[in-house]
Amino acid sequence: MRSESTAGVIAGRIREAIMSGSLTPGTQLGEVDVASSLKVSRGPVREALQRLVQEGVLVAVRNRGVFVPEFGPDDVVDVYLARQAVEGAAASLLIARGSTGLERLEAVLRRMDAAAKGKRWAAVADRDVEFHQELVRAANSRRLERMLGTLIVESRLCMSALENTYRASAELVDEHRQLFEAIKCGDVIATADLIGHHMNDAADRLKELHAARDAASAANSTAS
Repeated sequence: MRSESTAGVIAGRIREAIMSGSLTPGTQLGEVDVASSLKVSRGPVREALQRLVQEGVLVAVRNRGVFVPEFGPDDVVDVYLARQAVEGAAASLLIARGSTGLERLEAVLRRMDAAAKGKRWAAVADRDVEFHQELVRAANSRRLERMLGTLIVESRLCMSALENTYRASAELVDEHRQLFEAIKCGDVIATADLIGHHMNDAADRLKELHAARDAASAANSTAS
């Protein structure tokens, strides 16, 4: 396997580890440790880390190394603002071409609904991510898809330092169903409003949770 291909596989593994929560904000990624755990040479690991730094998935700190970034409230707002732009553009492309080719998106919605009815909230969370990925994929724009790939990982980082952040419920499924129907019907205004509401709601909830966590941390520091 060529070094470039190996680097791509390694980068994918690191993204998956961040998405699963195995790699948390602030974790340092050393070439030797990553190479050892994946049983590969350091060359493609170095290339993979550099690629992820360029994408913004990882951050390089001078004289210290490469780390999984730690996001604050301002980052939360920025990430979801960017997602609103990317997913809004994808939805506009879908509507402009007649809202065709939505079968896979509808299939994801059905799986999300089934998971919610079974109260399998982890599965609902996975289908939530899959829905947004499929929405952008259906627009047939490689650049939008690539941008969303980074933003999805950053969304996970926004949540990973907090507990009980995921609003997995029937209400969430209904939001996605409304969005799907708006796209299917070609309703540009409703689609934009629903995407904006969905992203703003997520950002607001995460900001509130960040503020509550910081307040609790400050109170504990004062008490000690």
